Amino acid sequence: MQAASVLVVCGRVRVWCAPASRYLHLGVPRLSQQQQRPGSGAAPPQDPLHTLDHIRNIGIMAHIDAGKTTTTERMLFYGGVTRSLGEVHHGDTVMDHLDQERERGITITSATITLPWALHRINLVDTPGHVDFTMEVERSLRVLDGAVAILDASAGVEAQTLTVWRQADRYKVPRLIYLNKMDKPAASMSQCLDSIRAKLHAAPLPLHLPLGQGKGFRGMVDLVTLDSLEWDSSSSDRGRQYLQRALTPEDEVWDAAQLARCELIDTLADLDTPLAEYVLERECMEDVPAPLMKEAIRRATLNQDAVAVVVGSSYKNVGVQPLMNAVVDYLPSPQDCTQPAALSLYAPSLCALAFKIVHDRQRGGVLTYLRVYSGRLDKGQRVYNLSGGRSERLGQVLIAYADHYKEVASVAAGNIVVVTGLQATSTGDTLVASHSVASAVQKRLAEAGDEDVTPTLLGVQVPDPVFFCSVGKT
Repeated sequence: MQAASVLVVCGRVRVWCAPASRYLHLGVPRLSQQQQRPGSGAAPPQDPLHTLDHIRNIGIMAHIDAGKTTTTERMLFYGGVTRSLGEVHHGDTVMDHLDQERERGITITSATITLPWALHRINLVDTPGHVDFTMEVERSLRVLDGAVAILDASAGVEAQTLTVWRQADRYKVPRLIYLNKMDKPAASMSQCLDSIRAKLHAAPLPLHLPLGQGKGFRGMVDLVTLDSLEWDSSSSDRGRQYLQRALTPEDEVWDAAQLARCELIDTLADLDTPLAEYVLERECMEDVPAPLMKEAIRRATLNQDAVAVVVGSSYKNVGVQPLMNAVVDYLPSPQDCTQPAALSLYAPSLCALAFKIVHDRQRGGVLTYLRVYSGRLDKGQRVYNLSGGRSERLGQVLIAYADHYKEVASVAAGNIVVVTGLQATSTGDTLVASHSVASAVQKRLAEAGDEDVTPTLLGVQVPDPVFFCSVGKT
């Protein structure tokens, strides 16, 4: 068996940029050949912004100091959005753009950014890890399709990890777990897996076998493909290049990798019927093809029967690209998710949910973050606020890059966007195409007598104040 090897280069998108800017682009980039993973023969979508199966709306959540922002900065760098790596301790990160965030080295508000990867468009929300800002996580999770939970590999599941995990459970958000800081001396994958089972009550699917311990951590074995992925710590390319080659029986980790892969398949077979049937027919787990395993892992993730686990060290620039591949391979697209019952009634016309509102000093007005569930959202379009009972006209439609924005003419369902011009819209408001569309849906609901859905559409009605008193013996 011959070993096949390839040098994977996660280079930047080559377009013009201003010398003073860290950004390589502020729009929907053309995906370069370098961004396509080896063996990927799929043609890039003509318009990633409007192709549902090529969109991933995900959040990054974790306990404080687990490495959320550091990981996100690497994702932006390898995705071609930035041309330099921002560091939390330097105070120059893209995602922590507020002065208070850069001064304290923590995330205070959720930041949204869009990046390309492997023929897909990732709308990424970096959420705070501090318990004081947990409501920022709450309102982000309600509009996300998937999430990445980051754990410190030396600490396992921590207090705030439990909080954000329960929040994701409440909104039924499929997740995968990234064991960060594998280069720390106390890092232990096995202890982290035990912690996941005991504290999160989740079934972990370890997709990687770490190569090296502590400071010697240099990469991982992909148990799905049985490929070795190794980074050179002495290289000056900041982790953009890594060596990927197929394992052979001559490799020192061959037996351990085969055993770990069989254990992974055994766990998956208990959760996935097609994979179980394949294994039973052949009575062998060693020859299960990688595509079949990927399909089984994806089904288990979407059904929330299990959670995929990958490893890396973001600060050392090791393992971030495989994490991004896992996001594309295993987390859901908008069309994989079931829309809220109330919002689905408006399809195919416009229906969007306002989940965050900020005041932008540079633009001198209010910016409203929307998740578009159905229809299209156009620049200058008039929309009807279902919760407030009034119409408003949109200003600009923007794609967010943390504190930078790129104007677009329109967006389709499945995207997260920012709009200007909405003065009467509040967090949690539902926007639809027109008053007539809203009236038609409400009339249909009234005739059907659906009590479960109607309150969601009409908003929460505050009851009249009531004063209770009684006369008793003294």
